[in-house]
Amino acid sequence: MHTRLLGGLAALLLTANAYAATDYPAGYTKCAQVGTACSMTGTRNVALGKSGLFVYATQTGNFTCSLSAFPANSFTTSAWCSVGPVTSSSSSSSSSSSSSSSSSSSSSSSSSSSSSSSSSSGSSSSSSSSSSSSSSSSSSGGSASAPQNVAVPPLAFEDTHITVAWEKPTSGSPSGYRVYANGTLKGTVSKISWPSGITNQQLYYDITGLAPSTSYALSVRAVDSAGNESADSNVVSQSTTATPTTLNVTTYGAVGDGTTLNTKTIQNAINACPVGGKVLIPSGTFKSGALYLKSDCTYQIDGVLLGSDAAADYEWGNNRFPIYGTTGFGTIKYPTNYKALLNTCGYYADWSARTGYVADNLCVGMKNIRITGSGTVQGSSGSSADSANSGYYLSTLAHNQRAAQGGDNATGDPARADLLSLTGVNGLYVSKLKFTVPPDHMLFIARSSNITVANINANSWPAASSKGIHNGDGIDLSTAYASALTASGPVGLLPTNAWIFGSTFDNGDDCINLNAGTSAPGVTAATPLNGAKIFNNYTLHGHGGVVLGSFTAAGFKNIAITENTFNGTEIGLRFKTGKNRGGGIAPLGTGDFGVRAVDNKVNAILDDAIVIMASYADSTFADAPTPGHFHDITINGLTGSVGSSAYGAETSGNTGSEHYNINFTNVNITGGKGFVLNGIKGSAPSTMFSNVTSSAGSFTYASSLLTSTNFASCSPTPTGK
Repeated sequence: MHTRLLGGLAALLLTANAYAATDYPAGYTKCAQVGTACSMTGTRNVALGKSGLFVYATQTGNFTCSLSAFPANSFTTSAWCSVGPVTSSSSSSSSSSSSSSSSSSSSSSSSSSSSSSSSSSGSSSSSSSSSSSSSSSSSSGGSASAPQNVAVPPLAFEDTHITVAWEKPTSGSPSGYRVYANGTLKGTVSKISWPSGITNQQLYYDITGLAPSTSYALSVRAVDSAGNESADSNVVSQSTTATPTTLNVTTYGAVGDGTTLNTKTIQNAINACPVGGKVLIPSGTFKSGALYLKSDCTYQIDGVLLGSDAAADYEWGNNRFPIYGTTGFGTIKYPTNYKALLNTCGYYADWSARTGYVADNLCVGMKNIRITGSGTVQGSSGSSADSANSGYYLSTLAHNQRAAQGGDNATGDPARADLLSLTGVNGLYVSKLKFTVPPDHMLFIARSSNITVANINANSWPAASSKGIHNGDGIDLSTAYASALTASGPVGLLPTNAWIFGSTFDNGDDCINLNAGTSAPGVTAATPLNGAKIFNNYTLHGHGGVVLGSFTAAGFKNIAITENTFNGTEIGLRFKTGKNRGGGIAPLGTGDFGVRAVDNKVNAILDDAIVIMASYADSTFADAPTPGHFHDITINGLTGSVGSSAYGAETSGNTGSEHYNINFTNVNITGGKGFVLNGIKGSAPSTMFSNVTSSAGSFTYASSLLTSTNFASCSPTPTGK
């Protein structure tokens, strides 16, 4: 049937306008453009879309490709209709397609030839080929099509290496990928292997041994199980940097004995770094207080950068959301805290004397900062129990900072510093390092754009702790870069364009947390988190693997979460907002999507594999105009196990501001208590649950908001309550 359909459409294909492979989902056949008749037989799932974005419906027999046939679409007449397989009944419909894992999900990434080796608990089955190996000829006989959207993530290149990333082919199931530079095979990757026998398909590679100041043409081919190669991907050109001038901190008097305080000497090396230069912290343990980074420099840490335990060694004046509390943004100021060990905001009028400190919380103009190396950034000498929060720990520095500001109260506890506070940066690369023992959050990246965080190990879970370090998030990514922030909104706002991949997170709070400001001030600031590619990461302890919220005011969009594994984490995918927090998903323009989570895995999840909630505790700021809620979330391909008391999915919302356009496809969970869907509304196929199964428990939904038509091929049989 499928072969005859292709033949019958051949004439139409030859006469139609040009189209791209991303104009139809994987497993579908391009049929007709808007306004044109589409010929087919039977009842089929059909898709309307362009450039990797699709909406879905069900049609029987010949139909006209009409925009009105696809609810809640934002396409124009340039979109294409395509047809999928014959459905089991005329009422079933598909909410998403496997193409979300390729052309829609933006799950690119990049890694060293040892992949997650030194920076994670996983091991990669990648292998590096000699640079003298010649390219084999491209084969069109393989079972997979070419990889999509090969790219180099922001600043993921230096003088001798370039990281290349790609998305899955639109068809086929590759067993691996081969990476080429100037037509020469540079390496082969297949899967990342995590503990418990879990694997993810690897979609990145770090090409090493390159020449400085040299341009390379990079491409990738998929390889099937028989060794056949696909055609070439798109080719991307990238030049390596010049060999940098390197400033060793020991030349400036720093001593790596673990006891000498090196704040001034390391800062002197940073201040002397020329454009394109590198500051090197070599082997040894170099203790320091707060340091302030310069633009256009690389900071290579091959030893241990150890944070001082003394509160006085960190300036007072950081503020994660500095506009809050000013005119037009509400009346309550966001709590001030200590500066981090590594900062991009703040400076001294006299650096030599280290006097005349200026907090500069609204700093902008920072750019092109790389923080990398084979070493460790350790926030304090150790950690011990937090008497105010049973089971949690605090670093020694955090104990001292809290005590210095009044103890465990509204002033003292929020005073704790982050380990890294990287704010107001356009162009940021953090790679390969281990981060541990933070006073509060680990990496706090705010008001920044064009970001790569790759192959790091972020650990805030002391072995003796039962809950980890209090508030010890692995990474917090907030909003986006703007050239100025004013009471009326941002000026020169950029997309966030963040890439987080190939990393391990073991944390006392959320592992990968995205936030967009909270309540009335966040709505007014209007700086959404726009664009994040989160893939090939591994989370262990933590409240959530990938988390959106609870700061949701300005909203999120273009968030792709692909091929991650959440192993023993409390919640895999966690969406959280509150009644007064506002936002959830930012306004979607042409080509935008909300959130797409594709082909992720869970194992032994403690609470729920998926949570979408709107009852998170309200903030102390003025209420947002409308309650927080989520929409346009697609979860396609989530498999694995949850604990006996956990749910596969559990959702809740606020009356009158329910979640909508929520689509689950191929969500298959073993163990636990099934699915409970409340607070979600919408008619099929805009809101749809297809092939959503649990091996245990029940499947219930709010019958006042959904009907049986919102479900297809689900087990147990969904029941309205």
